[in-house]
Amino acid sequence: MDVITRVRSLPRRFWLLNIMQMIERLAYWCVLVQMPVYIAQKDEAGGLHWDHATKGIIFFWWALFQNLTPVFSGGFADKYGFKRVLSISFVIVLIGYFVMGSQRDIILFTAGTIILGIGSGIFKPSMQGAIASNLSEENSSVGWGVHFMLINAAVFLGPPLSVMLKDISWEAIFIGSGVVFSFNFIALYFMTFPKPEETAIVQDKVLRHIFRGLAQPQIAWFVLIMSGFILIYMQFYETLPNFILDWSDTSKIADALSLPAALLKDTPRGTMIRFEYIYNINTGLTFLGIVIIAWLFSKRSKLLVLMIGVSVATAGLFLSGYSMSGCYLIGGVMIYSLGEMITNPKITDYIGGLAPKSDKGLYMSYISISFAIGLAGGGLLGGYLYEVMGEKSGFAIKYIRDNFGIEGVAHVDAMAKLRELTGLDAAGATELLWNTYSPSDVWLPFLFIGIATVIGLLVYSRSTK
Repeated sequence: MDVITRVRSLPRRFWLLNIMQMIERLAYWCVLVQMPVYIAQKDEAGGLHWDHATKGIIFFWWALFQNLTPVFSGGFADKYGFKRVLSISFVIVLIGYFVMGSQRDIILFTAGTIILGIGSGIFKPSMQGAIASNLSEENSSVGWGVHFMLINAAVFLGPPLSVMLKDISWEAIFIGSGVVFSFNFIALYFMTFPKPEETAIVQDKVLRHIFRGLAQPQIAWFVLIMSGFILIYMQFYETLPNFILDWSDTSKIADALSLPAALLKDTPRGTMIRFEYIYNINTGLTFLGIVIIAWLFSKRSKLLVLMIGVSVATAGLFLSGYSMSGCYLIGGVMIYSLGEMITNPKITDYIGGLAPKSDKGLYMSYISISFAIGLAGGGLLGGYLYEVMGEKSGFAIKYIRDNFGIEGVAHVDAMAKLRELTGLDAAGATELLWNTYSPSDVWLPFLFIGIATVIGLLVYSRSTK
């Protein structure tokens, strides 16, 4: 069966479910792409200007609730009905967006991310379980490829929407995302789902059923190993935006391509490509290529494909931050994108293939264990390492203290003070700090984690034959 035939075999409900997922992803990405900058970028006007370790703690709690919630909620959709569970998740998500958009106190803002995480954590396995129930063995690989393609089509629209809302205010990003997400109520109204099983099951029994499945070694070891990839995935979205704004120089690429002003931003180091649109390289490539990639790898061993994907993604992330050159950044993002589009659908495909037909939602919740470990751990690790090994304003403060004996320089003033003391322009001061402190070393721990993940998959593959 060729790829076109497999796509045509996907049922109508599959497409409607993916429209709802696209609305959710558009709203979520509009916020996510700006979060590292809003929280911790010291030279961003109107931002929170907290430190990167604080950013890591916020991402930790956000990720933990977002990805542990499905462990408890994934089976509920199978038992109590997808429509009911999705409706509850919609309300919680909207509350989260509005709290985040209205609070600048660290505790209340973090509470908003937790609320959003709980709502998203209920939404994700319910939606993936509904989608999985509409796929067959013959079209599951391509079906998940289409699913991720459509998600990336929505994500591709996130940066321009996010930039437009950011030009209004930081708060408008969160409120606007909530308004976009609310359109899912309309989509849900027109959806029909099979009735849930007529089982008088209490919550304790559901939870025992969840953990009984998770106790299977084949599942437990897989989700643990794949958390290594998710940790790397976290750095691409949490740490790399700050790295791009601090260090990457895309001015020559902008000049060479004569890019329109809407894609550019004036900075003290020159006119750069807006980082939001650099991420559109990732989503654009994924949208164009993920179905073909899924089809090309559909006949290969799923675990072999995962090894290839993790290797490519790890290499791409490392290359993105290897140099200040925009060419390395763009090349690394493209390579990482290839690795991500190989890996992400295959994780879902592998777990979906292990699940009985009646427990698709339950088994999809197990993927969230990997995300809980990888995203939460990656949030803490990435925030700490970047603050110690990568933040430009921190290095400027250190250089001023070590070479001029001046203490107490604030992060927001550090680069201006360094330029004043050294007589260098912004580009020269940045290059001085790069050559002195080697911030590219921040990516080395994640390179080693990626290698360890591939080795873990190799051992797991041999043990499950």
